[in-house]
Amino acid sequence: MSELIGCKQNRIPFSSRLFIQLALILVVTTAMCIVADGQSETSPSAPAENKSAEKTDANNNADKPGQPKETKPPVTVTVTEDQIIGISLKAHDATVKEIAAELSKRLKIPIAVTPLIEKHRLTVNFSDLVLEPAMQQLAPQVFIDYEIDTAAGKTPRPLGIYLQGYNEPLPADNAVVKGNSDVMIIEGDTEDTGDSKDKDDQDQELKVKYEKSQLTVVAKKQPVVVVLYAIANELGVPLQVTNEVVDPISINIQKASIESALQQLGQNIRLYLRADLMTQERRPLRILLVGPDKKS
Repeated sequence: MSELIGCKQNRIPFSSRLFIQLALILVVTTAMCIVADGQSETSPSAPAENKSAEKTDANNNADKPGQPKETKPPVTVTVTEDQIIGISLKAHDATVKEIAAELSKRLKIPIAVTPLIEKHRLTVNFSDLVLEPAMQQLAPQVFIDYEIDTAAGKTPRPLGIYLQGYNEPLPADNAVVKGNSDVMIIEGDTEDTGDSKDKDDQDQELKVKYEKSQLTVVAKKQPVVVVLYAIANELGVPLQVTNEVVDPISINIQKASIESALQQLGQNIRLYLRADLMTQERRPLRILLVGPDKKS
């Protein structure tokens, strides 16, 4: 009787119950696999997040004061001064203004750059170039003002450099080379007794001619200051005298450069000139006469 009652209460067949149990086991197993796969896929992200955080921290540390930054300077300049000036320059995508500023520091002279080219960017790399070819690497038109000391063993000393574009206005003559005062000389023989002289003899006492960048000077027993005044007048430049040298000289110079002619006149003369590197012209700006053992 009890067996009959149990059969009635359990109306689901045995085969159906077995099928349901297997299905439940399959569902649970599948869910566990999905969870496990999800954990394995997400677990490597933690190191990636750590690396990202480390990079951010490194960047933040690099921005902190006192932390060294590995940045290369845009311009590197080396200047050597033995008998002549040698320049080594390395610049990568630097403006002409940046290069000129660094060169000015090393050469210890002013370098003027016009607005037309100051923002132009250059990449250059050269070693041990002398001044003029080095400057021609930086601008289409370059001017350099020099002081020429006629004393023995002296080399031309650059006073200022101008970097310009084509067809720009020329720099002012007194942009760098400035003078305090000019001198006026009354020409004539201070020992003249009043006797008349032949005109040819008077002409031969002092003759100065400047033509095609060549200077001719013929002087007979004339003070150096008088000869220099005649030269300055012929060149159209000011003459400044800080200590008058009155010793008479006799000299005959034929078609020489201005520098060479002045060196033959004495060791107390300074010539200031401007070199145009594009036309290779060297134009005088001023002449200065100093006393012995006195520098300008």
